[in-house]
Amino acid sequence: MNWTLDQLLAFVTAAESGSFSAAARKLNKAQSRISSAIANLELDLGFELFDRSAKFPVLTSLGQEMLPEAQAILNQCLRLESRALTAAGQEPILLRIAIDEALPLEAIHSIFTQIGDLFPATHLVITSGSQDDISSVISAQKADIGLMISNSVLPEKLQMQSLGYFKKILITGRRHPLANAGTLTLSKLQQYRQLVLCNRSGENRENALSADHWDIDSYYLICELVAQNQGWAIVPEHIAITPWFVDKIHTAKSDFLSDMLIEVGIVKRIDTPASKLTDWITEKMRQLMDDRMH
Repeated sequence: MNWTLDQLLAFVTAAESGSFSAAARKLNKAQSRISSAIANLELDLGFELFDRSAKFPVLTSLGQEMLPEAQAILNQCLRLESRALTAAGQEPILLRIAIDEALPLEAIHSIFTQIGDLFPATHLVITSGSQDDISSVISAQKADIGLMISNSVLPEKLQMQSLGYFKKILITGRRHPLANAGTLTLSKLQQYRQLVLCNRSGENRENALSADHWDIDSYYLICELVAQNQGWAIVPEHIAITPWFVDKIHTAKSDFLSDMLIEVGIVKRIDTPASKLTDWITEKMRQLMDDRMH
């Protein structure tokens, strides 16, 4: 067979984007080139990958089988490129870091000061956002690495390296009925509304323990609503004890929740090469996480 990586890229991009024209825009190529690349791939394979009878192309059954194989080949190429760049010892002159807004910035800012001293030639770009924002900018190559609370669903081209854990606690408002209910059982909690973290599309939420729950895309907004006695929640401790909320929130105890932890990691594309700077950031973040847990 004589298929090429460009053909596989056109196939995978079209399948993921939903159309040949969308793939062309994403790859900055003419639509005719995408169509030709996929057609030539089909000729070489000996079967059709897309059903073109509708307005938009739809994967055939064989196309669905071939898609994960093609994605695996392209991802392996990205890993090869990453290892090659790492072996070449190329240090970045620009590093774009995206930070999950749920992380305690006061614990992270010391890292940036040290980067300025130890890596003075590196230009830093630091942005912040939600978990979804971090994943999106890394996927789109608008940021190089991200520091974020673990998300169970990451785009295929991203990988996360664990840095450690933050403690999570059960909270209610100080005037909420549960605040004076002593040690809480699951049945008690289920009598009241739970506030649960989700992404900005209202999806991929954390597990809800109560049938009555609201899905909210920010731990900070969750804590604000808890402070207003609108429900109970399980949130990172460092957010609940900030000056904004500490006097308005009651930390509750339960007879079935213990050692609640939330993972924090550094996320990057699989084709991003390692460097002394990113390795240094990873190690420093790990130390910070260890210090906060002990």
